[in-house]
Formats: sequence, structure tokens, C-alpha cells
Amino acid sequence: MAIWARALPRRLLGGGAAGDARSAGAHHIASNVVIQLAARALTLSIGIVTTSLTARTLDPSGYGVWNGVGNYVGLFGVLTDLGFTVAAMQRMSAEPERESAWLGALAISRTGLALVAMVLCAASVPLFLSDAHGEHAVAYILTTTGVTAGASALMAVFQSRLRAGLVLSFGILQSVAWLICVVTLFAIDGSPVDFAIAYALVSFLIAAVQLQATRRLAHIAWRAGLALWRTLLRLAIPLGISAAAITIYNQIDSVLLLQVSGPHEAGLYGAAYGFLAPLAFVPAAVVGSFFPVMAATYDRDPGRVHELVQACADTLGILTLPVLAGSIALAGPIVRLLYGPPFARSAGLLPILMIAFVLSSFGSLAGFLSAVLGVQWRLALSSTIGAALNVALNLVLIPPYGAYGSAWATVATEAVTMTFMLVQCLRVMRVRLSVWTLAKAFVLAEVMTLAMVLAKPLGLFPAGILGVAVYLAGLFLARIVDLDQLRALRGMPTG
Repeated sequence: MAIWARALPRRLLGGGAAGDARSAGAHHIASNVVIQLAARALTLSIGIVTTSLTARTLDPSGYGVWNGVGNYVGLFGVLTDLGFTVAAMQRMSAEPERESAWLGALAISRTGLALVAMVLCAASVPLFLSDAHGEHAVAYILTTTGVTAGASALMAVFQSRLRAGLVLSFGILQSVAWLICVVTLFAIDGSPVDFAIAYALVSFLIAAVQLQATRRLAHIAWRAGLALWRTLLRLAIPLGISAAAITIYNQIDSVLLLQVSGPHEAGLYGAAYGFLAPLAFVPAAVVGSFFPVMAATYDRDPGRVHELVQACADTLGILTLPVLAGSIALAGPIVRLLYGPPFARSAGLLPILMIAFVLSSFGSLAGFLSAVLGVQWRLALSSTIGAALNVALNLVLIPPYGAYGSAWATVATEAVTMTFMLVQCLRVMRVRLSVWTLAKAFVLAEVMTLAMVLAKPLGLFPAGILGVAVYLAGLFLARIVDLDQLRALRGMPTG
């Protein structure tokens, strides 16, 4: 027992070695998914508490400023990446012998981009944001966090090695530090400016820890990275266009709501959208675990990649559909518990945005596949079309319908972009996905919804627990999850 207790931290927080993705077996992939889901579930739980306390501290108008300005600065945050991270991860997985050089190219690229993005964001603030509620001060403070992009990019080397535990430990540390700050600000009735200062300080702290960890566990070849910079740029350009477009249609809605409908409506939308952003850990955990293996094996064994894509799609459906079910059945009690009566209208927005969450999860699979298949320009095209569609729909729907119009614009955008890109990837692979598992999971999610609706008079937590129990039992009864397969998976080598 003592040996196991000493070995577990090393397994979870180990840095791994270059080329680990090439030899990763099913057990290694599955364990990486589980570690990511567990860690991200913890950060999600903490995030729900911090979001609730933030909203209660700032009230709908103040929270609208915090959410809207944060999303505005986030629009420039995409300029700190522009697809370089995904491109570098793909090359580090496929060429482990040049891992340090690709990591150096990534660090140089993202640090330079971060400096440019900070200048552009700061210059644009007085042009596009009013200062009626102190928006300028919040924006300028948050802009400074762009300098941390270079340090966060270094985590890509551990993601390419399937070392999720180490990467996510920094996320947990950041969540805990931010929770401490939010609790303190709640106690002293802090303003949006106070929240911005605290967030910047936490970001700088985590960046320093990430930099130190990378220096200890990996090698950054700065000179070799300079030689690969242009190659990485060529690989990243279409991914960057796509990332910029996706960021626009994910965050422009809050900015437009703030400007068109005012901070109160933006605050209501931000409260519901506050669930969507943290839940991105589900597709990130699943696709992020499959992607390095796909990238490392596609050229040598395309058949295995076909199997991995099917397994990844099935896993996404199994994990995301019950989230939608819970939002449909229990949105009202959830919003009342976390935000209180002033945010009651947010309950109607939550199920709509959870539809977008399910769609975007499959969109993330298509996005990562595009890098493996070399069809990044098609992803860039579909994402650009999606961004234009989203802006147009928001401008049409926000004036008459406010936050609800923006929510349905998000759903429509995710549906169009996900369908187009996923179909394109499957055509390139010449493979058709089976929908049998997804169909069974969908039926189970409907049964779960019904069970929670019937149990709602018992309270939020009894209804939620019953719904989860019904869904888990259905997974085994319908043989979506097979005990024999789980036992076999547990016994497979990790590589």
C-alpha cells in the first residue's frame, strides 16, 4: 500500500518522455481520459462555486460588465495562439525525435504573438467599449494577462506525451487560487476592477509555476526552434484562422449583448453561459487524449485511426447527452441555487446552450481530425462561415429577443459548422461512423430526463442523483458499457 501511495503521485504528475504517444495502448488512452475527466470535474466544481459567488457579488449589471469585457479581451486572446499549439502538438507526437525543437518554435511563436495581441487589445479598448460602468479599467487590467500565453503553451509538450495529470495539476492550482480570491472579494463586496486585478495576479502566478516545471521535465531547444518557426507558421495558419473564427462566434455574443441590450441582459446570458465554458473540459479531455495517438499513428496505421474516431465519437455522446438531459429537467433549481432570484430568466437559457455544448463537442473532434488529415483549410473555411453566420444571427435576433436570441444563434452556428466539418473529415478518411451507440445513449438520456422531472419535487440533489443512477444503469443494461470490456481494458498494457 505504501509503495502504491508513493507511485501514484509519480504516475499522475510525471512528465513522461518524447514518443509516448506512439506506443500508447487502449489502457493508456483510457487512463488519460479518466484522469482528465476527474481533474476537470474538480475544477468545474470549483468553477461553479466561483461563478456563483462572482455573480452574487457583482449583481446582474456588474456581472454583465465582468463577463462582457472578459469576452472582449478573450477575442484578442485567440491572437496569442492562432493554431500554433495544435500544430506543434501534432508534430511533437509524429516526430518525437525533434520534440524539443518543435517546443522551442511554439514558445517563441506564442510569446511574440502574445505581445502583439496585448498592444492591439489595449489600443482598441477606447474605440469599441464604453466606459459607463468602468469597462475600460477592467479591460486594461485583463489585457496584461496575455503575457502568460507563452508559459501556458509549454504544456503542449506534456499533452503530446499523454501526461494529463501534470498539465491539469496547474489548472487545479489556478482554480483553488482563484476561489480564494473570489471568496475574499465576496466578503469585502469587491467591484469588477477588484476581480480583474485578482485574476491577473493568479494568472501570473500559474505562468511562473508552468515555466519552472517545463524547464525541469522537458528541453526547450530555442535555436532549433527558430529554424522551425516558418514551418510551424505554415502548418498553423489555417488552424489559426479557424481558431480566430471560433473565438469570434463563441464570445462575440456577450459583447454584442452588452452593447445592444445592456449589462443586465448580458449578465443573465453570462450566468447561463458560465456553464458552457467550464463544461468544455469534457470534449477537451476526450479528444485531447485521442488526438496525440491519432497524430502519431495515422501515417503508419490508418485503420487504427478509424477505430479511434468511432470510439471517440461514442465517448463524446455518452458523456455529453446526460449533461443536456440534466439541464432540461433541472435548469430552474440549478440557477436558483447558484445565482438566486435576480437571475431567474437564465434558467430558460441553460438548456438551449447545452444543445450547443453537445454540438460543439463533436465539432472539437472534427477540428482535431483536420490537423491529422491535413485538411486545415477546410476547417478554416467552415469556421469563418460560422463566425459570419453567428454575427449576422446575433444582430438580427438580439434586438427583439435579447439573450434568448443570442443563445439560439449559438446553437445554429455550432450545428452548421460541426456538420460541415465532420462530414468533410469522414469523407477524406472514407469511413462512415456508426450511430448505433449514440442512438442508444440518446434514448437513455430521454429516460434520464423523465426520471429527473418526476423526481424534481424531492429537490435538486435527489432528482439529480436519481437521474445519474438511471443513466448509469442503462449504460450497462443496454450494453453500451460492457463489464467484460472494462476488465479487458484494465488488463491491457499501457505501452
